[in-house]
Amino acid sequence: MKTLIQGGWVVGYDGQGHDLLPEGVVVYEDDRIVHVGYGYDGPADRTIDAGGRLIGPGLINCHIHAGTNARHVMLNDASKADYLGMNFLSYGAMRRGAKGMGPPPRADVEGKFGVWAAVRGGATTILDVGTRGTMIDGFTEMIGELGARAYLGAGYRSAAYVLDDQGRIQWDWDEEAGEQGLVRATEYAKKHDGAFNGRIRAMLYPGQLDTCTPELLKATKRTAGELGIGIQLHTAMNIVEFQSTLRQRGVTPIQYLHDLGFLGEEVILGHCVFHGRHSWCHYPYGDDLSMLAGSGASVAHAPYKYAKMGIALESFDEYRRRGINVVLGTDTFPQDMVHEMRLAGLACRLVEGSFRAGKPYDVYSAATLGAAKALRRDDLGRLAPGAKADMIVVDLRKTHFGAVRDPIKSFVEGGSGSDIESIIVDGETLLEGGRPTRFDEAELLGQIQEEARPLWDSVPEWRALGETIDDVAPMSYPVRKR
Repeated sequence: MKTLIQGGWVVGYDGQGHDLLPEGVVVYEDDRIVHVGYGYDGPADRTIDAGGRLIGPGLINCHIHAGTNARHVMLNDASKADYLGMNFLSYGAMRRGAKGMGPPPRADVEGKFGVWAAVRGGATTILDVGTRGTMIDGFTEMIGELGARAYLGAGYRSAAYVLDDQGRIQWDWDEEAGEQGLVRATEYAKKHDGAFNGRIRAMLYPGQLDTCTPELLKATKRTAGELGIGIQLHTAMNIVEFQSTLRQRGVTPIQYLHDLGFLGEEVILGHCVFHGRHSWCHYPYGDDLSMLAGSGASVAHAPYKYAKMGIALESFDEYRRRGINVVLGTDTFPQDMVHEMRLAGLACRLVEGSFRAGKPYDVYSAATLGAAKALRRDDLGRLAPGAKADMIVVDLRKTHFGAVRDPIKSFVEGGSGSDIESIIVDGETLLEGGRPTRFDEAELLGQIQEEARPLWDSVPEWRALGETIDDVAPMSYPVRKR
């Protein structure tokens, strides 16, 4: 089936980067784009009038935790002091011996909610970073049926994070578990890579730099090369990791990976905030950013997650000036890539002290072309003949946009995922007129609300003795008693 979209601002691709075609057209047939330009004289089975809209490539969300962070949003923000920028470890790690965070998450509820939230936020491709436990059962099939494009893998690591009786972070090591986890991840990749007409691709997702032995990281690198797939590893993500690596290895986390021979074009480093010259680190003995640039590795930046902790990448523009490929991810909720693009730009302006920094075009390119480069794909992140028919249609005819001269700037600086009225993946429409085409969204939201209740009830069991839900997940205002 051949579909013609016409009348709006089309984000074209000139072979080097994006360009705009006012009142342009896009034609796609089945799962591929066949024409992008200012006119089209050929036949079309369906014509869509997109006047007043922005027609652009689907965004690529390079870092989500679909099921796990669905639970984080149920818990809200923690009240714990987080001087070391420990992120989820401040409220997500369990006390040693605790029973667990309620019932295990389900692929058809927490998993589906997390994936759909990311798609609804503009991402036609997602990277779910290391699915673990029972979530992996049925997860691939659920995403396949939902219609998303995804890079998936079974997560693994050599150590688990736990808290001692004083609430201090500890590592419980089990090297055999890490080795067996890599075997399972390899089996997963062999079984599922290329499923659902190629929409499902495999990646290797070792947990975090400080939860993996050097032997496991080296084995991961070898396995990725043998399978021809990519890797994503949480790296330089908090000060605890930075300091412990410096103490144990004598080098920064980035230098450590460089010395291991782990870095390369197939590698994406999750977060990668704390390089030696970051203001929180003050470590002048080396140049981490030069090592990153020379390696060809990409960095998955999640600006909202770090802004909530009062931390910024230093900086988005500086990484790019050094030649580092920066991509974007949401990590936590809301899974809104428009939100992340705006925050990436604004945080960069604050760090750089200049309103000329963090340009909308640059963050938009990071979410599209940069991400496609990280995945080593020349058929994603762009509207061009031969590219995959992955695209979004954004309604710019809204009060918060006002008069639109530069639609990409308007979208990045004033929009949100809720402004996206159509989402197309592999030529299939997943969202039309702002409504999902494959499932009942209201039913899913009802399910996720119900799944939160036992989690809230379980909080005192897995936190310290005597703590309550109000200690761990306080309300921002008093609740009147009945």
